[in-house]
Amino acid sequence: MTVFSSTQEEKYFAVVISIKLMLDDLTQRIMIEKLLMMAKDKPGYMGEESCYGEIYSLITYWREASQAKAWQDDEMLRRVLSLGEHFWYQEYSMKLCTVNQDMSFKSSNAGQQNLRFPYMKTPRGILRLLGQSQAHLLFDYVNDERDFLAPWEPLRNEAYYSMETCQLRVREMRREFLEDKSCVLCLLNADESKMLAYSNYSNIVRGVFQACNLGYSLRQQEQGKGLMTEMLKAGIQYMSKEQHIERIQAGYMPRNERSAAVLSRLGFEKEGTARDYLKINGRWEDHILTALILR
Repeated sequence: MTVFSSTQEEKYFAVVISIKLMLDDLTQRIMIEKLLMMAKDKPGYMGEESCYGEIYSLITYWREASQAKAWQDDEMLRRVLSLGEHFWYQEYSMKLCTVNQDMSFKSSNAGQQNLRFPYMKTPRGILRLLGQSQAHLLFDYVNDERDFLAPWEPLRNEAYYSMETCQLRVREMRREFLEDKSCVLCLLNADESKMLAYSNYSNIVRGVFQACNLGYSLRQQEQGKGLMTEMLKAGIQYMSKEQHIERIQAGYMPRNERSAAVLSRLGFEKEGTARDYLKINGRWEDHILTALILR
């Protein structure tokens, strides 16, 4: 997500939708994502901004007042708002505004290393939280490795492999990082043209626990090169030093010898076995539970 600003001197227009959610679920987020994609194809569309919080704000910008009004009256937009009244929204408002003046600033020395989101160089790549313009890298990864990863993941429906879902996932990654719920770190090659591996430090709990869970995957053609260890070493150091996580928990199926070896090399210790712990590829599977203590 970028801050929208227009260089044109003429006034332009904005449709501002402010929502107080009663229920925030995946369906609601998918509908909002589809609305944004629809808006981009409408005459006069200039850009959009959105912000999640106690109040969710969705702002679209338009060249002409008539084009903004057409979006405000759009049948699909109205239908989504109507569904929201029944299922998701406690309250909302929609405003048509005129932008008479646009003043903007962008730092000239805000390099990647200074961004708010994690960005790290490893010996063979870049470890980072994906930007919204990089959703295609996630799309390529999940589709290229679909058959290879299937035995180690939950059953997925076809929608999971769509570009729309990948775009939504990247939005959620960034949102949940800002909300201190999770940190998804993807290993890209040096020029950031290909995603090599994925790691998710999820279910972050603060207070007396200061812990999270770890999940990960790696491209089939990259197996056996030490890339998983490289990625997780950098990620664990970041979670420890920057996010102040003191306990990282990870589980693996007993037959997953590669995963067991990686966790052992990183210092994870076995803490027990959980029966029928997770439903993987349609079957409830036992998992070996491990943890890395960073105190």
